Amino acid sequence: MSHPLIIDGGILAGGLASRMQGEDKGLQLFKEIPMATWVHQALSPHVRKVIINCNRNQSDYAKISSHISSDTISGFPGPLAGIVSVIDASDADYFLISPCDTPLLNQEFSLRMLQFLDSQYSLNPYKPLLFAVKAGEKQQPLHMCISKEYKNSLKQYLERDEHRVMKWMKDNNAHWLDFSDQADSFKNFNTLEEVNTY
Repeated sequence: MSHPLIIDGGILAGGLASRMQGEDKGLQLFKEIPMATWVHQALSPHVRKVIINCNRNQSDYAKISSHISSDTISGFPGPLAGIVSVIDASDADYFLISPCDTPLLNQEFSLRMLQFLDSQYSLNPYKPLLFAVKAGEKQQPLHMCISKEYKNSLKQYLERDEHRVMKWMKDNNAHWLDFSDQADSFKNFNTLEEVNTY
């Protein structure tokens, strides 16, 4: 990379996992390895460190990454609050974020996202960037690269008791990067049955 940016990874594992019968989603075994570990493997070679946002089982997540953050906004207010907590836990300029329930994620995601960041930063280093994955017709807003400059916008949105990720992305003119050729790698596993039978 030809830029001076510090980039950290973030894994969102702070949800209630209601469709997982309350089990902690990121710790469920996919091919005998916790789902969050697969995501960590996709991100970690390309960032300075990976911060896992989790609100329980911190000691288990600490076996995957020594960098852990819990929601800094109370009441399980959703993935946007998880992103805020990751940004709060770091001095990085940019964050490469993915949810914990996408174990098919691979390093191609990280490479292409950071190549795009590199190209856009070289055009205008002063413009904060926000971009995420689009695979076919499906937008994947939580597979994103985000500048630390968006933290206040996220906090203000959550303070207004807004939680819809797509609305915030639209309000902030997110750019969508085409990953149609990699669509399968963004499959998220929402139930124990899916994880165990794939």
